[in-house]
Amino acid sequence: MTAPRIFISYRTSDGADKATALARELGQVFGTAQVFLDKEDLPAGVPWREAVAATLGQRPVLLVLVTPDTFGALDSAGQRRIDRPDDAVRREIATALECGAVVLPLLADGVEGLAGDLPPPLERLGERTWRPLRAYDWRSDSQRIVADLEALGVRRRVPHWLRRSAMA
Repeated sequence: MTAPRIFISYRTSDGADKATALARELGQVFGTAQVFLDKEDLPAGVPWREAVAATLGQRPVLLVLVTPDTFGALDSAGQRRIDRPDDAVRREIATALECGAVVLPLLADGVEGLAGDLPPPLERLGERTWRPLRAYDWRSDSQRIVADLEALGVRRRVPHWLRRSAMA
């Protein structure tokens, strides 16, 4: 089994629905084995931080779904969660950057740009080309993301009926 080539990182508080929709759409284009989404791909009972780190170590393209809460969510003390070293989103992005993976920020509805006051090494996200992913223009935005992924070497899945006819 090949490692996923696409990893979707998101803040669950406001990005789960959009991340799930994107994973399903990309799975139809590239095959579900090529797309990693934690809530669908982490087996029960595994240490999730280790499993995520191992997947990111394979250097998939990291799609960071940037919603208002991605960098703006606060913890119980009123501090930004992204500033905490144990924040899951921070760890995913930092691990991908450390591994040399391609990181593509996707700006969702309500996000105008990338925050300029991010902790190291996340401040490097501002150097990345980003793409919009808006509900009102989903089809166009997702088609652009598919084209970007293909340009980065992610291959479309071959339909099962085509694989069978090629073997005949």
